[in-house]
Amino acid sequence: MQSKRRKVLRIWGIFGAASCLLIASCSSLGELTAPTVSTAPNSTTSHPGDEPSPVLAGIAVPSNNPALLKAAEDELGVTFGVVRVFARWDTGFPDGEHLEIMNSGHRLHLSVRPRTDSRDVVMWRDMAAAEPGSSIYSEMEAWADRAIQMPPGSYFTLNHEPETRDSAGNGEAAEFVAAWQAFTTIMRERGGDHIKMTWVMTGGAFSDDRANQWYPGDEWVDVVGVDPYNWYLCQGTERDWRSFETLVNPALDFAEAHDKPLVVPEFASAEDKNDPARKAAWMRDAALTLATPRYEAGIEFVAWFNVHDSGYPDCDWNYDSSSESTEAFADLMSSLTQAAG
Repeated sequence: MQSKRRKVLRIWGIFGAASCLLIASCSSLGELTAPTVSTAPNSTTSHPGDEPSPVLAGIAVPSNNPALLKAAEDELGVTFGVVRVFARWDTGFPDGEHLEIMNSGHRLHLSVRPRTDSRDVVMWRDMAAAEPGSSIYSEMEAWADRAIQMPPGSYFTLNHEPETRDSAGNGEAAEFVAAWQAFTTIMRERGGDHIKMTWVMTGGAFSDDRANQWYPGDEWVDVVGVDPYNWYLCQGTERDWRSFETLVNPALDFAEAHDKPLVVPEFASAEDKNDPARKAAWMRDAALTLATPRYEAGIEFVAWFNVHDSGYPDCDWNYDSSSESTEAFADLMSSLTQAAG
């Protein structure tokens, strides 16, 4: 690892744990008819070709604990600009930890899942059909009012990775689309034009037709997001070793086709037990890809998913899973922050 030099960098830090990322697929429910929302709000979308700039880098760590954030910053010698936090429907936002993070100069990428801590599900069809004055509509208004307290340029995601099994209980794709549109309407009507509505899917959703099924529409999305992982043999499966570029290209193709910027809120690679240098090489290849003109113009930020889920001991996403990967990660961060500097 390079020597620790304290620098304030234009670097995006993403912070939180997304357990549904460790679930490979979603199950389908019976077909239901989803209500639709007909009035599109004004979009504040920025386009990838408007002001090309270097890709900004960040990290995801296992909770919205400010102490963990500071520890990562101290180890890497950086100050992250944005912190990603995850919330459920009944999470108190912003709580003391959220405020501490924001008050220390970090902006947030907030992902809210329509499910309570007690596992009660808020159905997407009910969100889409909610009328002013109803309890669900009031809850949506409350979330919008709390979200718009974040500063300009912050990111908001309603139900990231809705296609996974973890969200199957919320409903079908058409219902998610209608719920997203309904919530976005409320957000913008209540003064949230400064918040970037960021639609996030897994990497696999862009490799087949699922992304199109779950896409709310250009009027309703400011930023496209993808969470790509090089799973390899992780979770006991046998998958091909896949480069960062191979994993991200389908999502970048999608974002470009819709004239949207792309973000990569979580990405990582498993280790190859037979080749301790392979993960490090994967990181270095990612750095080269992110330095290409297409990626610099099309991607706003990337964030490494620095979490080792105890439920999947062979899925060690941490950047320091080996000395080789630690050094490569330091180089990756350095290359991105120097480009942004």
